Amino acid sequence: MPGLLTPEAFLEEAKLMHLLRHQKIVQLIAVRTTTEPIWIIRELLVNGALKDYLRKDEGRTITFNIIADMAGQVWD
Repeated sequence: MPGLLTPEAFLEEAKLMHLLRHQKIVQLIAVRTTTEPIWIIRELLVNGALKDYLRKDEGRTITFNIIADMAGQVWD
């Protein structure tokens, strides 16, 4: 399928994610490779993906100051 990673590329991404440690980066919890499909298990995001959050009502009512603060956190 177009856009899907090869198993090798998937595992390389998992290795990279394992090295990333920051309070504002979703943490890698585990990788399951014993059977297909291969899984990456990450920290729970209580509000879901940022894109989905911003498209919901909560995202439509966010002020410019909050958006600027989010952008600053990503930049930091």
